[in-house]
Amino acid sequence: MDGSKIVAMDDAGAVDQEIDGGEFACPAFIDSHVHFLLGGRALAHAHLAGVSSREEFERVIRAKHEALPDNVWLEASGWDQGNWQKNSKPNASMHTQDHALKNSGHGMPDQTWLATCGNRPAIAWRMDQHVCVVNRAALNIIAQRHDLSRDPVGGTIARDAAGNPTGLLLEQAAWTLAIPCVPEPNSQALRAMAHAAARHLHAHGIATVGSMEYARDIIATLSPLRHELNIRILATILDRQWPIDWSLGECVAADDALRIIGFKSFIDGTLGSRTARMLEPYCDAPESLGMFVELAESGKLSDWLREGLSRGWSMSMHAIGDAALRAALNAADAAEKSGVRARESLRIEHGQTAHPIDIARCEDRWLSMQPLHKYFDAGPALPRLGAARMDRFFCFKQFHEAGARLAFGSDWPIVEPDCLQAMQTAIAGATAAGAVTEHRSSLDAEIALQAFTNQAAKCLRVGDRCGTLKVGLAADIVSLDRDPLTNDWSNHKPNIRFTCVAGERIHAPG
Repeated sequence: MDGSKIVAMDDAGAVDQEIDGGEFACPAFIDSHVHFLLGGRALAHAHLAGVSSREEFERVIRAKHEALPDNVWLEASGWDQGNWQKNSKPNASMHTQDHALKNSGHGMPDQTWLATCGNRPAIAWRMDQHVCVVNRAALNIIAQRHDLSRDPVGGTIARDAAGNPTGLLLEQAAWTLAIPCVPEPNSQALRAMAHAAARHLHAHGIATVGSMEYARDIIATLSPLRHELNIRILATILDRQWPIDWSLGECVAADDALRIIGFKSFIDGTLGSRTARMLEPYCDAPESLGMFVELAESGKLSDWLREGLSRGWSMSMHAIGDAALRAALNAADAAEKSGVRARESLRIEHGQTAHPIDIARCEDRWLSMQPLHKYFDAGPALPRLGAARMDRFFCFKQFHEAGARLAFGSDWPIVEPDCLQAMQTAIAGATAAGAVTEHRSSLDAEIALQAFTNQAAKCLRVGDRCGTLKVGLAADIVSLDRDPLTNDWSNHKPNIRFTCVAGERIHAPG
């Protein structure tokens, strides 16, 4: 190894320093889908992941409130209503509430769950970041800026029987109404959050990320810090208001530490929130197909895709429902018919549910998938989809056999950027409930490992720089305590010994 690159393999006499990889060494992991700055910010939130009752939810919120200085918002994230519904049985009042709240689902929190914050504005995000609940103080602030008497396009304001907002906001109601009202951290805080995010990723063996970011944050925070973070960031622009300002892709200079590679659009929501757009109604909400959002809802998705591809950008589309996946493929077909190449430069993000006839249409297309979403969504998937449609859920193997190109990621902070636990789910079908779900869709270890290394690098357009232990490529290495290719993934997963980025040992547990 010479500086940041590999110059020799198994030839210590040719290098300036030698790295002992231990039991097994492979390229440092590449997470193809994170929200880097949001992840750093979420590390400071009140953590609601795993909370299993309203009482526990309120206890976490109260403790965070008491620890905060005055005059700042309380931010929390990670709740999942499924965790406190596991041992409860729906009753008539729950069904009535479910109908009244349309797509929100029974058992979701309302503003009263945040009552311990008093006059402090508070916002708590569902684990998927597509739904939030705010308290009365925050609702009052939002109401000063927005008309809450009607739903925004592509979003839902949950209401009680009298028609008053409950504090629960879904999709565009959360993103366009609530987010702009939450104060941004100052530059010093953002800097600390970025460093914390990098350390957190290093601890999981990650040296490179594909990160979804707004242009303003790339300019103000990521670009000035690019040579301090010891992580490669391939950024995808989240700014998607139509018409698109394509010049945002050139807003910062590109180098090995930071590079803008493309743009992203959302087609639908999420399965857990019943906002993913489905071809057939949800089994546990038969009046609902979910929703199309943003450019898909307005009919501009094909124009957005064609224009971006024609400019050479990597275009990323969030598609979780099977109808959303079909919409993404239809847009890709339309772009190709117009003469634009889409196979290499199109990324379908998530692809959690797929109709069998659409799997074959994914040949040679990039599927950027997140196995830990299967880990957490397997529980609600059965009531949402019903047994007859579970063969559409996380079709890793079917996509691979159809010739799709798989790149894996986490969507952190939606879930932890734990590549090894994600591999365990992709290989052994392990889920949060401790059961094996849809094992017929599982992959072998080599394919799963490639999806977090060389395939992810190719998906993010850096296959010539990293993702493979090869002379001339980046000296990004993760050392594991056992061989993942021969490991019994059904019983345990390997552990990380250390992470090396550009020839420098960045993280070692303990």
